[in-house]
Amino acid sequence: MPKVRKSAVQIRFEILEFLYYKREPQLRTYIWRKATSLSYDDFLKHLSYLKEKGLIEEDKDGSCRITEKGRRIYDELRDALPSIL
Repeated sequence: MPKVRKSAVQIRFEILEFLYYKREPQLRTYIWRKATSLSYDDFLKHLSYLKEKGLIEEDKDGSCRITEKGRRIYDELRDALPSIL
């Protein structure tokens, strides 16, 4: 069975979802391995996008956490995605 490509929205949703349920900050490489099946370069592009939009924040040590804005967006997407996918 061919591998189905995920949209950017799906990938970013999965990253937000992973961080939504993790209370403690998570290392960037851990998020990459656990929340995605992307190459590291592709993952960094999505992570950068989420940071630019203020949905996640990253510490100097590479630990990431979801912001309050990110939590609100995740909640909205979680409610909306089933009806459009």
